[in-house]
Amino acid sequence: MTEFLSEKIVSIALTSARSFLAATALLFVSAFLFCGLAVLIKGKKKAMKAARLAARESRLNLWIYVADALLVAPIVTLFVTLVQGAVHQLSFVHVAESGWAKAPGSLTLLAVVFTGDFWSYWRHRLLHTPLLWPAHAIHHSDTEMTWFTLTRMHPIDRLLTGVIDIGLLAALGFPAWAIVANELVRHYYGEFIHADFPWTYGPLGRVLVSPVMHRWHHARDVDGAGSNFATVFSVFDQMFGTYYVPGLCTVPLGVTDLVGTTLITQFRFPIVVWTRRYKQRSVIRTSGPRDPEYV
Repeated sequence: MTEFLSEKIVSIALTSARSFLAATALLFVSAFLFCGLAVLIKGKKKAMKAARLAARESRLNLWIYVADALLVAPIVTLFVTLVQGAVHQLSFVHVAESGWAKAPGSLTLLAVVFTGDFWSYWRHRLLHTPLLWPAHAIHHSDTEMTWFTLTRMHPIDRLLTGVIDIGLLAALGFPAWAIVANELVRHYYGEFIHADFPWTYGPLGRVLVSPVMHRWHHARDVDGAGSNFATVFSVFDQMFGTYYVPGLCTVPLGVTDLVGTTLITQFRFPIVVWTRRYKQRSVIRTSGPRDPEYV
């Protein structure tokens, strides 16, 4: 028994170490790309000023990134692996992987990114429902949005995103390389649209999500809040009536929820909210009619 536990602990430690090394490599690549882009687009002085303004938020994002790499990512990977295994074991695969093997690689890549973005559009809308918003609010709490904002995610948000998005793609029989490629595209393009770049893409913005379009998604207390759910293709927001780009986004960003400003308070926030709601519902059930606010 002791040997078994020791082996499991070593296995978990190795998985966390590999996850941390991979996350560190991705972080350096992203930092090099987006800091370089910021200097080219804004000039050195403006880029440095923007970096200083975002320093406090970026420190919190870094702590969340480290916690994710060491503790959350290995768990998410485990669950995703279990879901992929269940999909194949229970014969939920609706398209044989051999069918994708016959298609050109470029077509498979386009199909997996397009399909993945369609599915994640609806998953993203689900995260904005009252039930799941307390966890997703953590991502929206960054008031100085930068490319690094993508890393600000609650573990529950991360788990749902990974399992739901990858689970569907596995059910559609996409090969492993295509699923990995989709994740990389979504990761780097996701960082790009979170970056503080004043680009709308013009007419192309009706096809692809631009940084300005996604910035409106993070706007606080405006008519556009709750819009622009897609990550890559803006056609989904137009198709389902959630497209909102009235111009450059210069309004305040963030949330009105009191989510806190530290790793512990932000990770604890949804648990506190859900516990409070449960207790309030219990009181309502035992003391009288329900308050519509909690229905």
